[in-house]
Amino acid sequence: MSRAPRVKKKRRLWITAFAPDILGGMDKPLAKVLCTTPSDLINRVITVKGTEFTRDFEDRGMNLYFRIIKVTPAGAQTTLIGHEYSREIISSKVRRRMSRVELIIRVYTKDGHRVKVSILAMTAHRCNYAHKKEIRKIFEETILEKAKNYGYEEFIYNLAIRKAWHGEMIKKANKIYPIREFLIYKSRAETVIVPPDEIDKAIEGEEEVEKRAETYVVRR
Repeated sequence: MSRAPRVKKKRRLWITAFAPDILGGMDKPLAKVLCTTPSDLINRVITVKGTEFTRDFEDRGMNLYFRIIKVTPAGAQTTLIGHEYSREIISSKVRRRMSRVELIIRVYTKDGHRVKVSILAMTAHRCNYAHKKEIRKIFEETILEKAKNYGYEEFIYNLAIRKAWHGEMIKKANKIYPIREFLIYKSRAETVIVPPDEIDKAIEGEEEVEKRAETYVVRR
């Protein structure tokens, strides 16, 4: 009785993914990613600790999210699509005898992408509904205005890494009621994705990519 022919296993590859240009580009590797073909990598999301790019101790509890949008012989190119703080960091902001002011909003950036932003503030003491409403309005107006002036990647970079508008928002809110804690705890670019019919175009020199890639070896 003849044996069934063996099915040849596909070669598995390690390809290095690099940060987007705004965070160092090809000088800043993020991670080695495993795949069977380069096209498998397109739209894959990589998670990196926030402290890789900031010096803020609090950012030990923050994840940054990068989506792979192109693969070349030099490696995989990514774009920054969001951030999120851990539940522990968020919980540490919530205290007794304070009022919680929260805003979850979707905005459109200068380049037409939709970004979801989640903001948490805690007032120094308990405040009334009118105060909360005014503070939320300040946060909403500020985020809407900033989004109009930036592309999605720079917008998220300013929100999560530079924290460029934190001081401005706190200062405005303090005129309504003193703010004790403030955190933009989550952002996500919801419309940044390579369409299925454009995945092949996002691979540059597939044969050369596979040639340069490191082969995955199973250690026994």
